Amino acid sequence: MISFFIPIKKDSKRVPGKNTKKINEFNFGLTEIKLKQLSKFRNYIKKDKILRKKIFEFVVSSDDLKVKKFVKNYSWIRFDLRSKKLAKDDCLEDLIKHVPKVCKGTFILWTHVTSPLFNHLSYIKFIKKFLLNEKNFDSSFTATIIRSFIYNATNNKWLSHNMSKKKWPRTQDLDNIYLLNSAAFITKRKVYTKLKDRVGKNPLPFENYENAYEIFDIDSKKDFDYFRTNLIKKI
Repeated sequence: MISFFIPIKKDSKRVPGKNTKKINEFNFGLTEIKLKQLSKFRNYIKKDKILRKKIFEFVVSSDDLKVKKFVKNYSWIRFDLRSKKLAKDDCLEDLIKHVPKVCKGTFILWTHVTSPLFNHLSYIKFIKKFLLNEKNFDSSFTATIIRSFIYNATNNKWLSHNMSKKKWPRTQDLDNIYLLNSAAFITKRKVYTKLKDRVGKNPLPFENYENAYEIFDIDSKKDFDYFRTNLIKKI
């Protein structure tokens, strides 16, 4: 079984009501967009030779009673009413510990409504890539590779390459450094139960995107407005 875990917080300091705020024809905003994408995912996997053999469950975890009411429109989604403790700003580690208590899957896929362009086809590619490599990796996350010289001023150290080997290597010879973008994580259950984390010790970075918009993350009001006015048509 593969469990989808979709956390949706009620409060957002940067964009109040961000996850449920109306966006054009989507009355329930980002949450509605994501659940419709997952509906397409469920229909699409029936035709896929690999994924149609898998069992999927979908869990929405939220402290917002409006979300609970909206989720009732999707009979295949299980709702987890999150406690106040798990809805605070700095509660990620506690939420990670909570996930295996509400998700039954051998694999757990954590995703966010704030990645509205990571659609049903994106999930298909992401899951299949991990399943084909899961003997060698314990987890995977969506990421962007950085081919630039990166310096850490705090430690007075270059992160992108080993200066003792070559001071200025070609950019294609720099270390493989990835920027995690939080569109999705997929992880073996034991990573949650034993390591208390959503990324294991041997993760597989996933960067197989059709375009840069696919991993667009809505974090600020500027992001939200840009999506609403410029990117919504790409859904």
